[in-house]
Amino acid sequence: MSHPRRLSPPRRASSSSAASHHQSTAYSFPRFSSAPQTPQYLKAIEIPSSWQSRGLDKPRSYTTRWLVASLAAVALTLLLLLARSSVSHPHQTDRIPFSSSDVDDFFNHFEGRQDCGIASTDIYLPPHASHATDKKQSLYCPNRAKLLDAMSGGGRHGFNTPYFPLGCHFRWYSTAEICMILDRFDSVVFLGDDTLRHIYSAFNMLLRENIALGGLKQWEMKDSEMETCRCENQLTRPECLLHAVADSQSVSLNDATSGHSSPYLCDRTPHLFIPIDRSPAPENLHTSFSSILHREPDSYKPIAVIHSLSLATSLAWPTATSSMDEWVTLADISQKNVPFLWVGPNAAGHLKPPSQILSQGNNALWHYTIEMAKEAQARQLDALGMYNFTLQAGSWDGSFYGQKVVLVQAMMIINWLSRLEST
Repeated sequence: MSHPRRLSPPRRASSSSAASHHQSTAYSFPRFSSAPQTPQYLKAIEIPSSWQSRGLDKPRSYTTRWLVASLAAVALTLLLLLARSSVSHPHQTDRIPFSSSDVDDFFNHFEGRQDCGIASTDIYLPPHASHATDKKQSLYCPNRAKLLDAMSGGGRHGFNTPYFPLGCHFRWYSTAEICMILDRFDSVVFLGDDTLRHIYSAFNMLLRENIALGGLKQWEMKDSEMETCRCENQLTRPECLLHAVADSQSVSLNDATSGHSSPYLCDRTPHLFIPIDRSPAPENLHTSFSSILHREPDSYKPIAVIHSLSLATSLAWPTATSSMDEWVTLADISQKNVPFLWVGPNAAGHLKPPSQILSQGNNALWHYTIEMAKEAQARQLDALGMYNFTLQAGSWDGSFYGQKVVLVQAMMIINWLSRLEST
C-alpha cells in the first residue's frame, strides 16, 4: 500500500497508536481460478441520424457533399477517440512511458543472453487480454497503491514459474523506457544489506544491457576472473561480490578505459548503493547520503530512496524501525522531495541451514514482512513485500536468490519509480 509523502509537515515519530490506524498488509496468495477483470469497451458509437433540419438531405454540389462527408468523418473519429480514452484508462493519472510494440524477449540484444540462458519470457509473462478488442494497457495496475499491493500479494503456478501479481499487472520496461523513468529523478539511492545489494546488481545489469557481467566492475578484473564470475556467479561467489558495482559514477568514469567495456545506455541520473547492517549507521554513511541530497540544491526533481534491512540484523524489529527513522530524519532535514520505498525480506529457501530455521525461517520472515510494512506505512513510506514473490523460487543457499529472481525484483522497483510524481 502506498502513501504519498510530502515535505511538510515533517513526519513522524513512530508509535503503536499510529501504526494501529493502518490496516495490515496481508500478502495473501491470489485466487488463480478467477481471471483479472477487464473493462468493457464500447461496441458501437451512435451518431445522430436526423440532419434534415440542417438541410443536409437536399441535393448539393459534389464539393459541398465532399465537405459535409469529411466533417462527419472527423467528428466520428473524435467521438471514437474520446470514448475509447475514457473507457480504457479509468482514473489513470500516472504518467507511464509505454511501448506499443510487442517484444518476445527484452534480453535478445543483451550481452550474455545465450551464455546465461535467460530470456525475459522465462521470468515475466505480460497480461493476456481475454478478448481480441481489449487493450493490454487496461490490465496494468492503474495507480501506485494497487501496483504495490499487486506485486506484494501475487504468487506462482508452480515452482520457479513466472510470477503473477494479484489483480493487476506490472510492466517490463525496455532499457530506453527505464532511462525515461530515471530522467525524472535527481538521484536514486539503494540503502540496505546484501539482499538489496543483489537487487542493485540486477538494476545495473538492466541499465548496462549485460546479464553476463553487468553487475561487476569489469575494468578492475582479470580475464580469468571475468570468466569465473559470469552470469549467476556474479551473485553467488564471494570472490565475485568483491567486484560488485557500488555506484554509477565509477562505471561512467572507468568502464570506457576497459578493454571489456559495458557502458550504461543512459547515465544522466546518478544512482548508488549504500551498505548498512545496523542502526544507527556509521557517520561516514550519513555524510555520503547528505551529500547526495544536496548535490543539486536548486533542483525540483525528487531523490528516490529504496530502503531494506533484514537478514543482516537477524530480523530485529527495533533495528529496522530505528533505521527507518534514522534515514527519514536525514531526508527531512534536507527539505528535498525524497520518496521512500521499504522493501521486505525474501522468503526462506529449502536450503536454509537448520540452525537458522527458528530465527530466520518463513514464520519469522512472514511476521517481519507484515509488521515492518505497517511500520513503514505509519511513517508515510511505501512498502513492497518480496515474501510471496520468492516463496516458490529457487534459492542457491536458502537466503539469497539468483538472476531470475533479482532481475524481476529490480524491475518491480523500476515500476515503483515510474509511478512517483516527478515534482
